[in-house]
Amino acid sequence: MKDFIKEFNRRVAEIQKYFDLVDKIEELGAFSTDSITFPSGEYIVDSDLQKILKSHCYLLLYNLVESSIRNGITAIHDVVLIDKLTYKDLSPKIKKLWLLNDKSKSFRDSYVKKDSVADNLQELIKSVLDDEIVSLDPSNIPISGNLDATTINELIQMYGFMGNLGVPSREIDAILNFVVKIRCDLAHGNVSFCDASSQILWSKLVDDKDKLVKYLTHLLNNIDDYIEKKKYRI
Repeated sequence: MKDFIKEFNRRVAEIQKYFDLVDKIEELGAFSTDSITFPSGEYIVDSDLQKILKSHCYLLLYNLVESSIRNGITAIHDVVLIDKLTYKDLSPKIKKLWLLNDKSKSFRDSYVKKDSVADNLQELIKSVLDDEIVSLDPSNIPISGNLDATTINELIQMYGFMGNLGVPSREIDAILNFVVKIRCDLAHGNVSFCDASSQILWSKLVDDKDKLVKYLTHLLNNIDDYIEKKKYRI
């Protein structure tokens, strides 16, 4: 089993433990004044605490999405380097990716002098003609805290690790977009954890988590198949 899939399974197990805890607390009811007994004494579980714990689930789910996809794509970058591939060895999609993200920046920036553009172009042509080993910079993976359905689909098309994703696209797109929305609202301080909870139904959150895990499992299996069958090669 690939390391990125092992890491995914480990994170899913962590999240499940947290969901199990929140589920037990949810069973106390919205107007609970019950307490949890700790060695140091009792702690009242009120509705605000329930809301905070529930909202935090979305941070965990977004972290799972971003880390899983980043680790999977990094694994593709790693095998391209391990296989010591040159430009002519790459699939058309990976060729385009290498040119777009790793080699074309100096051609896009308006402040770069013409002489510098010419020098960089000459260097690029030389690296192709001399069959230099290609290295894909992981810092160029377009993931930056807003990994919604559109961005993920663009990544799938960009690299070419297509396949069955386990959940209907309309359904998973809505889930992903909502996870990103709540995550961004919380991360940027647009809403408090208590206020964010007003948008969340616990039973739906659990269902969304299960579908998200199923979706990511299929997506990572597609990446694994992509790597095993060396689809990054021509």
